[in-house]
Amino acid sequence: IDKKFSGFVSFIGAPNAGKSTLLNYVIGEKISIVTHKKQTTRSTLKGVFVKKNTQIIFLDTPGLFNPKRYIDTIMVKTAWKSSNKSTIICFLYDCTKSIIDGYTIKTLEELKSNHTPIILILNKIDLVKKNELLPLIHNFKKLFEFEEIFMLSALDGSGTELLLNSLIKKMPEGPFLYDENDLTDTPKRQIASEILREKLFINMHDEIPYNLVVETESWKEKINTSIEIYQNIYVTKKSHKGIIIGHLGKNIKMVGILARKDMENFFDKKVHLYIKVKVRENCLQDTKLLESTGLDISD
Repeated sequence: IDKKFSGFVSFIGAPNAGKSTLLNYVIGEKISIVTHKKQTTRSTLKGVFVKKNTQIIFLDTPGLFNPKRYIDTIMVKTAWKSSNKSTIICFLYDCTKSIIDGYTIKTLEELKSNHTPIILILNKIDLVKKNELLPLIHNFKKLFEFEEIFMLSALDGSGTELLLNSLIKKMPEGPFLYDENDLTDTPKRQIASEILREKLFINMHDEIPYNLVVETESWKEKINTSIEIYQNIYVTKKSHKGIIIGHLGKNIKMVGILARKDMENFFDKKVHLYIKVKVRENCLQDTKLLESTGLDISD
């Protein structure tokens, strides 16, 4: 019997470092939501990668930043918890930022107490000139002793094969932890919530996307292979409810159409989507609600 190898690899780093884009590229399917705004990812999403006798479970974690609210604190704690379970930690950095900021330095200091091998990934190399990367690499080497350093573009995939080949060699011997055909273990209801939340992030402006929670209240598989999905969007203010709904329901209709199309692509079934917008002032502190959307609120 051929030996098998498996392990966990977590992607951590600042918001907008491109963790979700990299996960989606590596898995070959969109399983993690991606927007142009910071702090989109709220919970850890797993992506299962298999090549021959090796399985890698990639963890896309929330961005590391200075938390100001209860939900922010939960997100940052989740990122650190996920990294503690990993065989290897990949620290992603947006290399268009030539100056390493104080929070990144603080994060690297915290990582020094972690005995897990840490790889530096300089992402978005498609946006910078090669000679600009050398001083950045030099500065990172002065701050931290990385196992390896990779330069890649999660958007077009350049450099990802070198990273994957290196990670495959580093996986410990052990049985596959997930079925070979699984792409993720994220529940379908949570994926549906994330898809709608992505559309709200992209199409709603200012602070609105940061002050809402999406819950998949009901999921009904129909005999004719279609799915009925009932979702609630909870917002903290009545004014936000009005903006999300829009004049004569124009905004919510647009967001609903975009979300439904993505859901149909992902679940490969016809989707009937029903959305309600509700005001709940404490929705960002409601532990039961947050837990139901996939956030890990345990200490």
